[in-house]
Amino acid sequence: MSRAAADRDLCVCFPAAGGGGAPLALMRDAAARLGLTALALPNAESVTDLDSGQWERRSVEAIRRAADHGAARRLVLAGHSMGGLSAIRLLPALGVRETRPIGALVINTPCPDSSGRIPTMSRLADPEIARILAHDGFPQEVLDDENMLAEIAHGLRGDTVVADRLAERLDPADHRTGLHVLCGRDDRFIPPERCAAWAHRVSGEFHLTVVPGGHSPDPTWAAALDRALTGVLATTPAAKEAA
Repeated sequence: MSRAAADRDLCVCFPAAGGGGAPLALMRDAAARLGLTALALPNAESVTDLDSGQWERRSVEAIRRAADHGAARRLVLAGHSMGGLSAIRLLPALGVRETRPIGALVINTPCPDSSGRIPTMSRLADPEIARILAHDGFPQEVLDDENMLAEIAHGLRGDTVVADRLAERLDPADHRTGLHVLCGRDDRFIPPERCAAWAHRVSGEFHLTVVPGGHSPDPTWAAALDRALTGVLATTPAAKEAA
């Protein structure tokens, strides 16, 4: 391995429901601009995949393998919407098994309420999902095609059922040591106050950045993403720095 490829921080990115697409690419691009190695991982495939512990084991092993291969000094877990729940879910497991410092950034990720509930598409009809997607700039010609909309909505509902379970499994008594949250002030699906609520679940540093935009980050978020990731790194000193 070349020296340039070693000793780089590792940013693990998790997508929103539906696979993430452009927002996932934006997270990877931000990591690359800051000199981090980016690793994209999927959310759990199903409730069974989550409840059985298989997704957690696969994810932890993939992260540890990538971190060891690159001699990463620290880890950053980042996720958009549902992916943020995945990142937060993995923090305790990685914290037990890793000696590297770990930071976290979540983007438009709702904090579960006291009953473990979050805003969800899992019980929404196709037209309601179409309205959310339209507000976020989804191509109208696709939404106008009933068959295509039905396929998209079906996939999103399947993913958000898993997101619902992820939220239920986050113990309200389990406080994180630090968290950076980035959200769009015009997000009608996950309003900023649901993102700001993470402050009550963090015992250490909490940073909230609200930027113009909706639920899905776009290229105008690049500078905000860079600042947010820089902030995570600034509050997550590498092991040799913390020693």
